[in-house]
Amino acid sequence: MSKLIHFELFKVFRQKKLYLFMLILIAVEISAVFQYEWDASGFTDTGPNGQSFPLLVLHNSPLFIAIFVAILAADSIAEEYRSGTLKKALLCPISRLDLLHAKIVFMFTVMMVLPIFSVFSSYVVGTVAFGWGDRTAVGEVVYPFSEGIQLLVHMILLSVPPNLALGMVVIFVALVTANPGASIGTALVLIVLSPLVEGISQLEDLFIGYQLRAFPLLPLHDPAAQDLLGGLTVILTYLGVSYTGSVMMIRKKDILT
Repeated sequence: MSKLIHFELFKVFRQKKLYLFMLILIAVEISAVFQYEWDASGFTDTGPNGQSFPLLVLHNSPLFIAIFVAILAADSIAEEYRSGTLKKALLCPISRLDLLHAKIVFMFTVMMVLPIFSVFSSYVVGTVAFGWGDRTAVGEVVYPFSEGIQLLVHMILLSVPPNLALGMVVIFVALVTANPGASIGTALVLIVLSPLVEGISQLEDLFIGYQLRAFPLLPLHDPAAQDLLGGLTVILTYLGVSYTGSVMMIRKKDILT
C-alpha cells in the first residue's frame, strides 16, 4: 500500500495538467491586478498590497481550484481505466480498495498543492504590482501580518473538505461511466446549479457548489458555530455517500478484461 501511495504522489508532480493549472492561476492573479485598476472594490481606501492580495485571490478563486481538482480526479480514474493503466495496477499484488485509497491520496495532494501554490504566487504578483505594504486588509478590516497568515492557513484547510467531497463524487462517476467527460461534466453541473438556487436560503446550503465557495471563507466572516457544523454536515454527506458508492463500484467493476 505504501509503495502505491508513493507512486501516486510521484504521479502528481508528473502531471502536465497540474503545471498548466498553475499557469492559469497566475493568469487569474494577474487579471485581478488589472481588475483592481478598474474597480477598487474589496479593498480599503488605502488600496491593496502584497500582504492582502493572497486573501483576495483565495476569496475569488475557489471554484477554479475545484474544477482543476475535478479534472485531475477524473483523469486518475476514467482516463487510466480507458488506457489500461488501472488494469496493470491490479495485476500487481494490491487490493482494489488500496487502489481507490491511493487515488484519494492523489486527489488530496492536488487539492493541497494548488491553493498553497496560489498563495505563494499571489504574494509575488501582489508585491510586484502593489508593493508589500504594512498591513493585511480584507474589506474594511485590517489585520497584522501574523493574523493574515493564520487566515490564509484556515482558508486553505477549510477548502479541503468541500474539494474532497466534490472530487469523491467525480471519482464515483468516473468509476460508473469510465468517461472523463461525464465525470468532469457532473462536477460542473454541481457547481453551476448552486447560483441558480442561492435566492432560496433553505436550499443553497445543500449544494456542494455553494459549500465550495462559502465554507473556506467562514474565517473571514466570524461565523456562528452552527454555520461551520451545518456546512460540514452537508459536505460529509456528499463525501460519505460518494465514497461508499465508489467502494461498491471498484469492487464489482470489470477492470481486468
